[in-house]
Amino acid sequence: MKCVLGLAAALSVAACGESTEEVGDKYQGVIDASTLDTKFRPTSGVYRPVTGKAKGASVPFYNLGQVATERKDDKGVLTNSGVPVDESGRPYLPASRVVATSYDFTDGCKTGKPDFDFRNDNYPETVQWPLFANLPLAVTGNTTPPVLPLVKVKRWAGTGAEQCNAIKDVASLTKGHFGGAAEDGETIALRAVIDVSAPLNPLRADSAYTSQGGWYRGLQLAYLEGGAVPVDEAGNVKVMEGVLVSPPTGAPATETPVYLFSALPGEADWSPVVRLRTFTATTAKPASSYTGLCVDVCAETELNLTTVTRYAGVLFVVGSTL
Repeated sequence: MKCVLGLAAALSVAACGESTEEVGDKYQGVIDASTLDTKFRPTSGVYRPVTGKAKGASVPFYNLGQVATERKDDKGVLTNSGVPVDESGRPYLPASRVVATSYDFTDGCKTGKPDFDFRNDNYPETVQWPLFANLPLAVTGNTTPPVLPLVKVKRWAGTGAEQCNAIKDVASLTKGHFGGAAEDGETIALRAVIDVSAPLNPLRADSAYTSQGGWYRGLQLAYLEGGAVPVDEAGNVKVMEGVLVSPPTGAPATETPVYLFSALPGEADWSPVVRLRTFTATTAKPASSYTGLCVDVCAETELNLTTVTRYAGVLFVVGSTL
């Protein structure tokens, strides 16, 4: 049996399967992915990884979009909203720009039905998914703050006796319906909400990485976990250096742009937030010939970062060693 529920805020949902006894917050269906910002929607109905390069190795990753550097006219009036730049023209992302919040549960949960049947069950009862207080909805206007795939992660303790996935709404949690309390402090992570129904192609043939489940106002969602993003002493999120190398003008269509990163997933210097520069290859040395980035001492196939001074903005990526 299928039913359609009407909700405000341009969201529509569909709940599938026979009704069962509800525990905790009411299940409201799934989010309407058509309302998400374009960065989080699938291309031609499928999420496909892109292959970059770092330190001579291939780096498959999901591209979660780019935010350009902000621009102002000669009177100092903002003409497009983006990431700011420092005195050297380098883009940076203040942690204060992260406005969305996600809640994790410190004490786990009580297991309900042990086996998940995707044909009849709406969600598993063996894990408590995180709650999202916001969705990355589409915005309009050049001066509207850009939507980011970053969230402030808060931890909630004291709900371990609740059945797994009984808690589905931040409002009911913070109003005390399930008890417990938020722990002190918060971190920042990349958690990109995506279309639950769209196929997610694997990062590589042997990859075990996949999307995870979450909740927004009783609505089921899926998200890509990009990992924690530290904040430096200046209050800016940690970035990784990256360069988009484009083929020269007039190059054959078979030549495509190549992303180069300064670190590999799993390394200390890896970050899902990339300070992106742009560089145009030459006919003598095409984009595909580069295998990574370097500073000063470089191999023949590496691109020297000190020679690349054109900044494009900030790119958001999800890569994994899994």
